[in-house]
Amino acid sequence: MGSFCCCQAWRIRYKEEGKKDLGKRSVCLKCGRQLKWYENVPVVSWLVQRGKCRGCGKEIGAAEILSELAGIAIFGILGAVSVSGLGFCIVGNCAYSNRNFLAIGVLAVLLVALLILAIYDAKWGELPTRLLVVGIVLGIGIWAISFSTTWGWGEGMRELVLETLGAVGILGGIYYLLYFFSKENLVGGGDWMLGVAIGLVLQDWWLAIWVLFLSNLVGAIVMLPQRKKKIAFGPFLAGAFVVVLALKWVILGFKP
Repeated sequence: MGSFCCCQAWRIRYKEEGKKDLGKRSVCLKCGRQLKWYENVPVVSWLVQRGKCRGCGKEIGAAEILSELAGIAIFGILGAVSVSGLGFCIVGNCAYSNRNFLAIGVLAVLLVALLILAIYDAKWGELPTRLLVVGIVLGIGIWAISFSTTWGWGEGMRELVLETLGAVGILGGIYYLLYFFSKENLVGGGDWMLGVAIGLVLQDWWLAIWVLFLSNLVGAIVMLPQRKKKIAFGPFLAGAFVVVLALKWVILGFKP
């Protein structure tokens, strides 16, 4: 998944710049040579080739192996948590197993989109609007599945609506205000849209606060050595979301 997401980030970039498409199979971005299957094994090929193309000898770059490792972390950790039973109930009551399976499927697609966004933002300092819209639509899909597990306008439904509004307001609302009033000096235009997508999935204001805290904490630590440089915030926001989602039930245990 990490390798796929990195490839898609490059394809989107080439399309944005009006360059020729990379083709159906992976190629070296320096010499254009089509890669053999054994040159395209995630992590292993990069390490064996010491981060260089076997054809032209030029460096492949760190983004490729970092995205592959990120894919291992994201899907490996969440997969392990789901199998263990600690985080299997993505939406509603655990009794609605079919809906939870559907939600996990939609979540997997959303995680792919988030990883592509994180890679793109880390490399080029932008978040593609179309992919952000896809993320929001997928977030709405997960929320709709949660909504379908709540019957009647009772306490459960009111709580779901209010909690989701709180999560979206904290992540999407705060970042939108920072973006609007700072004129993109503090926050980019795509960060608030990413916050909306994440808030729709979390559906809880307490979890949203944790994403806000962790993303800014790690972002601030990384930014300290390069005070005058702007950093891409998308990867930190997406990363904090994955951590909070994996530890969802533990964090909710401390909810005031």
